[in-house]
Amino acid sequence: MSAVTSFFRRRAQPFLARVPALRSLVLTSIDVAARPLLFPFRRGRPEAAAAAAAVAADTDRLNRLAETYYATRTDADHLGKPYSEPHALSRRLVDVGVLLDGLRLQPGHRVLELGAGSCWLSHMLNRFGCPTISVDVSPTAIALGRRLFAADPHTNWALNPEFLVYDGHRLPLESASVDRAVVYDAFHHVPNHAEILRELRRVLRTDGIVGLSEPGRGHAGSPSSIAEAAATGVLEEDLVLEDLAELAVDAGFGAARVVVDTGAPLLEIDAKDLRRFMGGRGFSRYWRNLCAELDGHHYILLFAESGEPTTRQPHRLKAVIRPLTAVPRTVRHSEGHRLSLDVYNAGDTRWLCSEQSAGWTRAGIHLHRSDEQRALVDYDWVRTPLPHDVPPERNARIELEVPPIEHPGDYVLVVDLVIEGVAWFADRGSMPLHLDWRVV
Repeated sequence: MSAVTSFFRRRAQPFLARVPALRSLVLTSIDVAARPLLFPFRRGRPEAAAAAAAVAADTDRLNRLAETYYATRTDADHLGKPYSEPHALSRRLVDVGVLLDGLRLQPGHRVLELGAGSCWLSHMLNRFGCPTISVDVSPTAIALGRRLFAADPHTNWALNPEFLVYDGHRLPLESASVDRAVVYDAFHHVPNHAEILRELRRVLRTDGIVGLSEPGRGHAGSPSSIAEAAATGVLEEDLVLEDLAELAVDAGFGAARVVVDTGAPLLEIDAKDLRRFMGGRGFSRYWRNLCAELDGHHYILLFAESGEPTTRQPHRLKAVIRPLTAVPRTVRHSEGHRLSLDVYNAGDTRWLCSEQSAGWTRAGIHLHRSDEQRALVDYDWVRTPLPHDVPPERNARIELEVPPIEHPGDYVLVVDLVIEGVAWFADRGSMPLHLDWRVV
């Protein structure tokens, strides 16, 4: 078996890397073959709450209980979040990281936080550079949020953070007025899901995204939830992911997606076993834990339009660039050259080729001296368009015209892709192609 594994590493893996279409076919075949093996881990869809309509009709009373909940708690219970909850801090930070990544959040985005409570997450987003609108049914919670912002000398008041109380039915915002909305651990307390989803879609701009982090199966029946509901009357529900997605589409969202991530580490293995784990050792235990986590907690993204990431709002950018023809190592100073390159989209974001429009993506070259300092000669030396849009797991052939270099010497050409006005792919973790270039 070790000889076969060694052969695969040395021969088959590099070959598959050079032929992306074949690699995609192999991976698809593995997916199909794995389905019967993984069937025992598949969990059934939870049943919807039988009294959903009755709960929605009780919205006003339940919202008043939310105010009672905050009014009867001490300030220390809320103003210290998330740091006042040592047992939950790691999960809170992971949850926020997953949501920020899924929301493709950038400084300057106007963000609504619904069910903001004491507004600790809104405050994080303010520090990140986002104008925030903190909304809750509880006036006491919103007052706590104002105090939290006021107590921190680093609060960016120039962003005009807003604190709004709402009636639990209609958001006090103009239509198409926010870029992003975030709901953290709050939607399972909302009685009127369909109504609030319609409101979220109304206030969201056409390229907007809503991100939710919510408990799933088993939450309402946990001892802590039962005790909380008995003591305060606050609504505790199990969210059924599929039901929520259907309601979102009915409310006008273009797509509902679940992020396959978890807030808890699934497994710890000995460092010496890492490579064997990559090859499948211990996989069943890992997959069982993953399925349980995905069913027990959901990261949900609701997109105003299509959920497909494009370079207008990029997610993971990764390009594999390789020459299709021999690359000369030595050229005359008076001569240009044409590079024929194959570029493979190994990320999850469609590269858009439309000139002078949002998300315009091109190939380019940075020119450096080949010395110890890698001195930069021209950062924006060459640009060339993509021949067409490039979806994930597809290729494009690019012809790059390399102009003559006037001064003889040794150079390095760094070939990369760029979203014009946004970022080079290398800035987002993609590996550019480096070519040595001697000019005589």
